[in-house]
Amino acid sequence: MTDTEDGPFNTEQKNRVLEAFERHFNPKDELQYFDPYLSAIGPPTRNPRTTGGYKLWPDEAHPRKPDVTLMTIGNSTSLWPAYPWSLELAQSLSGPDYLVELWHGAGKGNTSSQELMRVLRDAPVIKPDLIISLSGICDIGYLLNAPTHPYLHKYTRKVLDFALEAGIVTRKLVYGPPDSSSPAEVWCRNQRFARLLADELGIKLLTLLQPVQGYGNYPQSAAEKEFYESKAKVVLRGVNKTYGEAVQDFYTEVKSIIAARPEAYSHVVDITDVFDDCPGAYRDHRHQTPLGSTHLAQKILPFARQVIAQGSTS
Repeated sequence: MTDTEDGPFNTEQKNRVLEAFERHFNPKDELQYFDPYLSAIGPPTRNPRTTGGYKLWPDEAHPRKPDVTLMTIGNSTSLWPAYPWSLELAQSLSGPDYLVELWHGAGKGNTSSQELMRVLRDAPVIKPDLIISLSGICDIGYLLNAPTHPYLHKYTRKVLDFALEAGIVTRKLVYGPPDSSSPAEVWCRNQRFARLLADELGIKLLTLLQPVQGYGNYPQSAAEKEFYESKAKVVLRGVNKTYGEAVQDFYTEVKSIIAARPEAYSHVVDITDVFDDCPGAYRDHRHQTPLGSTHLAQKILPFARQVIAQGSTS
């Protein structure tokens, strides 16, 4: 602890800060970065080329100027293992005389709100030709964002609650007027906002409503079913429903909203059934195995090629 401009911390203040820190932070957590604007954290990575929370491919030694710059965003399902679906996609799109440069910006626990902020803040700087978002599961049941504040993520709440308890913030924290929108409504609204931003910037946008166990006809093994059912019973306090119920409610409502206004969501592609023909695609209730990640890249490939060839998602 260091002195402040107004004088040294007294013992009571120091103890208060240390006690608050112990309640909110696990010293075993190893993070590469924390992005407070996005409420995004990044675990350590072996990827040698990174900048601003993005993993880059190819390396700097590559002599060719890219023909297309691809920006990918999403949650931890796009981080396991490493970031191969996006990497495999960029490599599949590339060829001897054609290079797709990849800026992979998926983040652990990112919701559509964090993804939208990436489009707002980062896309004007990266200037991608195409943004691909693999999104959905982190928005269910206020899993990560506060029930009445969809842009308030639990990672930032943890930091701010620490600041409040430690006396760094001495009155109260304000997060704007409360929003009563459902998780599905927030997700759909963020997709419309992202498209508006992308259109304004002249960037193509492809949003993929992602697959997850517990929704659709994925052929679960006995072990997968047993594991999923144990997770499905966990109650999400934000909606006072089980995880399994929140999955069903979210995806059902999202599809209903999209069906009512298809023109507003023409950039959204439902791939919730993408693993119906790929047993062994999951390593747990929502993250893919290496097999699932490769399968995902192969299924996304024709959509990406189509959007790039068309020159517009509209």
